[in-house]
Amino acid sequence: MKVLSFITGLSLMGISCLTLSVSAQTNRPTNSELIKQSSPLINTLSDINQLNPVIFEYDTNQSQKLKLPSGQQYGFIAEDVHKIRPELVKSSKKMIPAGKNAFNTVDVKDVDMNSIIALLVASVKEQQIEIERLKSEMQSLKSISAR
Repeated sequence: MKVLSFITGLSLMGISCLTLSVSAQTNRPTNSELIKQSSPLINTLSDINQLNPVIFEYDTNQSQKLKLPSGQQYGFIAEDVHKIRPELVKSSKKMIPAGKNAFNTVDVKDVDMNSIIALLVASVKEQQIEIERLKSEMQSLKSISAR
């Protein structure tokens, strides 16, 4: 909780005419207080293995009309991601000129890269657990063969 307070005064020829004191409290919830429900991501490694990262460029004519970035982009083809994790693909409608006083609506799909990061972190954790299990198994086998 943050408390803000200040005092103002008006002085005319050394005589104090008005003094005002204002105090306000602001209560900012933490991110965890804003989240209603959460659960850990599990079994993400198989999804990540199905994703195919690509380098691509948008069609120059279309990218200008749709205000898409130019040059090389790194990412995923939205339709491919949609087959694996549909909730990671967002659609937005954009209007492009189609002649004098005419427009076409184009459905632009975009991959939620922030969510991809969460999947990647979960996958790395899954891999680390598997690595630790294999290390332990290898140590057991080494100790058995050393006897």
